[in-house]
Amino acid sequence: MAETFADLGLKPELVEAVRAAGYEAPAPLQRSAVPVLRRGGNAVLYASPGAGVVAAYGLGLLDRLVGTGEGQGPRALVVTGSDAAAGRIALSLARLGRKAGVTVAAVGPGWAPGVPAVVVAAVDSALREVETSRLKLESLEVFVLDSAAAVFALGFRDMVETLMVSVPRDAQRVVVTAEATPEVESYVERHVRRALWIPGRPAVGGEAVPARGVLRYAVAPDGREAEVLAELIASGAVRLPAAVHCRTRAGAEAAAQALELRGFAPGAVEAGVGGAMFGLAAEPGAAEAGEVGTVVSYDVPFDAATLAERHAAGGVVLVLARELPHLRQLAAEAGFTLEAVGGEAALGRGDLDAYRALVRRAVREEDLAAQILVLEPLLSELSAVEVAAALSALLRRRAPIAAAAPTAAAPAGPGPRPWVRLFVSAGQRDHIRPGDLVGAITGEAGITGEEVGRIDIRDTFSIVEVAAESAERVIQALNGVTLKGRSLRVDYDRRPAQAPRRPRGGGGS
Repeated sequence: MAETFADLGLKPELVEAVRAAGYEAPAPLQRSAVPVLRRGGNAVLYASPGAGVVAAYGLGLLDRLVGTGEGQGPRALVVTGSDAAAGRIALSLARLGRKAGVTVAAVGPGWAPGVPAVVVAAVDSALREVETSRLKLESLEVFVLDSAAAVFALGFRDMVETLMVSVPRDAQRVVVTAEATPEVESYVERHVRRALWIPGRPAVGGEAVPARGVLRYAVAPDGREAEVLAELIASGAVRLPAAVHCRTRAGAEAAAQALELRGFAPGAVEAGVGGAMFGLAAEPGAAEAGEVGTVVSYDVPFDAATLAERHAAGGVVLVLARELPHLRQLAAEAGFTLEAVGGEAALGRGDLDAYRALVRRAVREEDLAAQILVLEPLLSELSAVEVAAALSALLRRRAPIAAAAPTAAAPAGPGPRPWVRLFVSAGQRDHIRPGDLVGAITGEAGITGEEVGRIDIRDTFSIVEVAAESAERVIQALNGVTLKGRSLRVDYDRRPAQAPRRPRGGGGS
């Protein structure tokens, strides 16, 4: 296994660039991906922001371009879901490529004119540039589709297909995706020949992950992690003395300096689990010497093993909004139950009760990666609370939420709807969420969401309650359908009956 970036076979200029950025050893994804990509192989990086994806494909494509000279057009094109994401990716690649003499630029204002070797753009911006001949792809050697599942969820699938017409057939193809959705699977099958999935898709039917307990997290705006950590200490969510872990020594030194400016007493930076760490001292007499109040991840770890080792006794993780899907994936692999710092507020009654329940369910069930791409520019200008409040106002103005409990004015129905339980052969190991199953059932069987009740997702299978009159239709429609790369088997649940539970669909929440 490669222990250093030099072991990956990278050119010395790139090894020096990553060292200058503060990284001593490659992340697991980078260890697997870089050797494949630098040799020109096609690949699907099955990961999300936070796993080191930009460096994973960036180092591979930059290694191919070092020392080959500038051409008449870009040699590599990276497309993603938004202009903000494109700018961030371009800056990351430019830091790596500068020492190696490979030029990088994003499409949009704020970048010097010229013909860079690597162009990064939002899908719609890239297509506009190609259609107006300002971006020519004849000399393209590498094409990267970053955040593919989110890009398709945003409705850019047709734009990507149109763009692919201009990509040379022999260009290397790289896909980055957090989920193996049917749209991603179809794209890979048609456009990425002999693609290697890195890492491989999770095995179905493996051993269950032992539960490790609750791990708390707090979303921190980019660049304001020290402020958020200080607020957590003031609120008591983080107890001193604390052990603060960062991905790199340079990052730990910057974090320690930022906290020192706020009046805290950080200790010396030293090697830590998965990077570097420093201590934050408590007030005299607040704790025994050597005792740690809270373990804090200032950055989300790259992999589940590091998360599990670092937070064996719990603690708090600071996470950027775009890295939330990555943290959720690591927590699932490590056996943690995630809980936002502060927990859930007590519910009111009536309409507000139902509305808050709807929002909570959306957080658990919806694909949020695409929406994070949409909101990311706003989150750099406004606080998350302001953005959420504005969206809440818009949502409630458009679609008032009915109270969860029936009111006296509701018409009397013919009686309780009979429900049956169905077995579905896909579960947590397949990254299935309730929203995926509801979408598949309503889309394939042609029934409404009100006919779908409680969904219980287990490790390798799921149990779904549906209205009894729709059960046969659901079984026939879903058998053999592919969901998240898994061919479904659906039948009546033959296990012993359990205590009836309240349905999750339109009959209640």
